[in-house]
Amino acid sequence: MPDEREIPGFLRDEPVRDEVLSRVLREHDLFQAQREKRRELLQRLEDQEGDGKKVGYLAFLSDDKSGIDSSDIPAFGEALLSLGDLDKLVVIISSPGGDGTIAEKIIELCRAYASEFVVVVPNRAKSAATIISLGADQVVMGYCSELGPIDAQVPILVDGIPRYISAQSFIDARTTLEARFNEIVASGEDPRAILQQIASLNAPFIDHCEKLMEFSREVARKYLGNHMFAGETAADEREKKIETVLTRLSSVNLFKVHGRMIDGNAAKHELGLNVKLLGKDDSLWRDIWTYYVRAEVMMQRGDTTKLVETKNTILHAR
Repeated sequence: MPDEREIPGFLRDEPVRDEVLSRVLREHDLFQAQREKRRELLQRLEDQEGDGKKVGYLAFLSDDKSGIDSSDIPAFGEALLSLGDLDKLVVIISSPGGDGTIAEKIIELCRAYASEFVVVVPNRAKSAATIISLGADQVVMGYCSELGPIDAQVPILVDGIPRYISAQSFIDARTTLEARFNEIVASGEDPRAILQQIASLNAPFIDHCEKLMEFSREVARKYLGNHMFAGETAADEREKKIETVLTRLSSVNLFKVHGRMIDGNAAKHELGLNVKLLGKDDSLWRDIWTYYVRAEVMMQRGDTTKLVETKNTILHAR
């Protein structure tokens, strides 16, 4: 019986057989198959831009357990390096927020690679993720997109369980106690009880909270003035628009809770941000939403807490 390799056509056809086998194996590799679907969607989104610009899409998603932190910087750097220098960088972001200092660095990284920086919010971009959005030239939002307040969040333990509380809440608690003390003194009542409460406050911690709040406002002010509102020729009008955004987004009294939704209409018409609103039937929105859902399902099924992805590379954290 002749050796298989001596059968006419076998050697010629072997690479073809290997190619088919590889394709079948890839089709049965669910992770790789879904990665390919998402890569195709990112490519399609880039192709829709047209007008001869070099456009790159970068996705940045994190779950409730994983906020924006220093580990995101090398991931962003690697993803941006895979795209190279661009005319326009579009970042699809979904995040509950995190460290504002890292948000500032992410904005700088993005702007180092592109002259135009756009943020797309398929679902939510809260806290530090809202700051990243304010650092863009434009924010793209759909019917279920939302931004949030930029009040800094500080971790505390409640019955042994980590919770995030607005830094402004601690500042307001001190202000309320001080006002109550002045009222008691003015009325001639005994102030010892209120003094005990004031003494229990951690002064260095509250000072830290004040600095966190001011930092968030400073970063947002810098990027709004230099980019999103830079086209406003009248300096006083530009300053007025910036103050409107900062006042509303850093107001605990206005939003009551950190997770309060600021939808696309409010962001565009009440805050005056440069927001592009997409309807649910818009083809661009459908591709954005399809990509986002696929990415979220991959994260949930793969127990992945973060995803940084371009058409050329994927990095994820567990």
